[in-house]
Amino acid sequence: MSEALFSAIPYVAAGAAGVGVARRWMFQRPAGEPTPWTLSGRVVLGGAVIVALNHLLGLLAPRAMQAFNASPGRLFTLEAVSLVGGLLLAWGLAGLTARRAREGQWRSAALLGLLLAQSLSGVYLAVAVRWGSAWYVHVVVPYLRSVLAFSPDATLLAQAPFIVQLHTLSGMVVLALAPFIRARPQPVAEPLLVTPREETAR
Repeated sequence: MSEALFSAIPYVAAGAAGVGVARRWMFQRPAGEPTPWTLSGRVVLGGAVIVALNHLLGLLAPRAMQAFNASPGRLFTLEAVSLVGGLLLAWGLAGLTARRAREGQWRSAALLGLLLAQSLSGVYLAVAVRWGSAWYVHVVVPYLRSVLAFSPDATLLAQAPFIVQLHTLSGMVVLALAPFIRARPQPVAEPLLVTPREETAR
């Protein structure tokens, strides 16, 4: 991949995510009755927490992750837990995507489908390019830290397999789209105006 992509996409994605957050805040609808989480939603939440913690640990404390992975047993355990989290995330997203498609919410279905594709690529990485938590801190983390320091350096990432590069950059695109995705159905707000008869009927 071109180094221009590694340099530009993170900041374009961050800008798009900022626009999405601002849009949601400015145009949020009045709160109605809370909508309960579906089974797929709970599975997505659980899987996302596991996957996010694994990625954040390597980014925020790479030395701690290296020390933890020094034991083959601990490394295998972390890999197994991460794979389970990825599978849960993919399964839950598949359910949510199918449900939104059945309901005719095509935009939400498309966005959730992108999340599903990203999670499936992560599962593929966990199986095909093993011991991801070990090489992640040496290949991807230096790049992510350079991006946060506004001095992107993709030297090591550019030498990684294509699927690693694609998963990293598409993950940033997914983060940019995240503010536009609703995992739960939008609650129906109370009507602003009601007639006296309707008010009495309540």
